[in-house]
Amino acid sequence: MPNVRYRNEVTRWVLFLTVLIPSSGLRADEAVPSGPGPPAPEIAPVSPPSPPALGPRAAHPVADRTTHLFFAPTARALPQGKGSLALTELIFPSAEVGLTDRVSVGGLGVLPLEDFSYGALGLVTKIQVLRRGHVQAALGVFQAFGAGGSGGLGYGVLTLGSADTAVTVGYAYGYSQLATAEGAPSVVFLGAEKAIGRSWRLIVEGHIGGTALGLPDQTLVGGARFSRGRWSVDLGAVIPIYETTSGEPFPFFTLARAF
Repeated sequence: MPNVRYRNEVTRWVLFLTVLIPSSGLRADEAVPSGPGPPAPEIAPVSPPSPPALGPRAAHPVADRTTHLFFAPTARALPQGKGSLALTELIFPSAEVGLTDRVSVGGLGVLPLEDFSYGALGLVTKIQVLRRGHVQAALGVFQAFGAGGSGGLGYGVLTLGSADTAVTVGYAYGYSQLATAEGAPSVVFLGAEKAIGRSWRLIVEGHIGGTALGLPDQTLVGGARFSRGRWSVDLGAVIPIYETTSGEPFPFFTLARAF
């Protein structure tokens, strides 16, 4: 089991953070005249088109959970009435749903298990403010509630690229009791994703700052997402990096279902 210290750090980060072939020939009412006459023209046989080769499946914002990297958000939006339920490390349940095609709400939680002194709940709202070709932008607010106090953060995020290949950059700033420790209350997050085949997506993300939020000086996360139908599984590793040393990497997984 990973060191409790590292798991608590990830806890804080998780919380603020889918031919017609034309017929040819004569119609029934076009009878062929009897008797001599010019020969009927030969009709070349029509071959059916070859089936398209199976390439990368177009990413679906719900089934492939492209509204998020592993932990950080992207600027993509959920369709109205669509969403997903997820469970990370059997401890962190989450859910999100699209209220409109540009506005979504969600919730994150920590179950009060033995490794943690208290449970917590976080509410997230995201509004997509720009959707133009390969450029999308969004603003969001995260508000946390728990026995350790309340607080939250506001963030802005920009995603550049297609549904299958994209980069994301964002900035978040903590407020109230979520950012009471010494250090920087702000976090810069970066990420990249690439669809491989029809079921796999490679993801890498990094977070810089946020020591006042209880995070390491830097955090590196990498891994893959496997999607099949409405189900998806994230498998990856978190590497905390401190000012003078790197922490012990530890694995994580997330199971999600779209609706």
